[in-house]
Amino acid sequence: MKKAQILLSTYNGEKFVEQQLDSLMNQDHKNLEVLIRDDGSKDNTIQILETYSKQYPNIKLIKGANKGVIASFFELALNASDTSDFFAFCDQDDYWRPTKVSRAIALLEKEDANIPLLYFSRLDIVDDKLQFIKHSQIPPQEVGLKNAIIQNVATGCTIVFNRAMLELFKSHIPAKENITMHDAWFYLLGAAFGKLIYDKESHLLYRQHSSNALGMADNKVKSAMIRYKNFKKEGKEKPFTKQVDEFYRLFKGDLTSDQRKLIEDFLLKRNSLLNRFSYILNTPLYRQNQRDTIIFKILYSFNSY
Repeated sequence: MKKAQILLSTYNGEKFVEQQLDSLMNQDHKNLEVLIRDDGSKDNTIQILETYSKQYPNIKLIKGANKGVIASFFELALNASDTSDFFAFCDQDDYWRPTKVSRAIALLEKEDANIPLLYFSRLDIVDDKLQFIKHSQIPPQEVGLKNAIIQNVATGCTIVFNRAMLELFKSHIPAKENITMHDAWFYLLGAAFGKLIYDKESHLLYRQHSSNALGMADNKVKSAMIRYKNFKKEGKEKPFTKQVDEFYRLFKGDLTSDQRKLIEDFLLKRNSLLNRFSYILNTPLYRQNQRDTIIFKILYSFNSY
């Protein structure tokens, strides 16, 4: 049985982390190690983690300074085991069904291990007490680079990847301030250089907290308004533009001519209003939701994306 390593970042997670750790220890894939990096918790998280690491020899703990979620997950990846074949990102407040790891590995093992492989899946959205709310949406359009440039659909807690993907990540480490999120970076890497495996089945419970305004939107009009406000809020910093620019800087020499053109057009066609309008009329880039694609085009036309 091939070895898998779970990469778990924690921060002030005392409320739910025990339930998550119990679910990890209950996985039916038994050749499993858990590497935890605590990002400078101020509550009782460290004490809980130390108790579990003493009870379970396959749990290893790194006590780190507070660096933020992106840097914490990147550090976990850089400290990943040399003897593991597969790696899984993990959040502190979810709950994994026993089949979470084995299902991902079963699908990944069908593919060529020499190319970077990125598995991600649908999830079951639950409340704080793990009561079911809804299933996440299955991406209605193809996952790939034309989507990954302007959207991330690979929810981090569902991601499992192989060693080739880990080595790809380690070959060019991005500046964390230019990255929207660790999972978005891995989705972009997998879309450009590897193979994406999307699983329509869910094998984990994803806690949706009350502060998650977008997830709580209960009608299409409200959802559209929230999406637009979120896009507009991000417009000043242009997080996806910064991320793609960083990606292009690091990997320009490894891209195909078609990939370079796709990225260069997105980055460079914004130098005039005329060019921006021409670009949005012909761009092949898309977000999974048609409304979101329209909002992207509107914001891009005003050089706000």
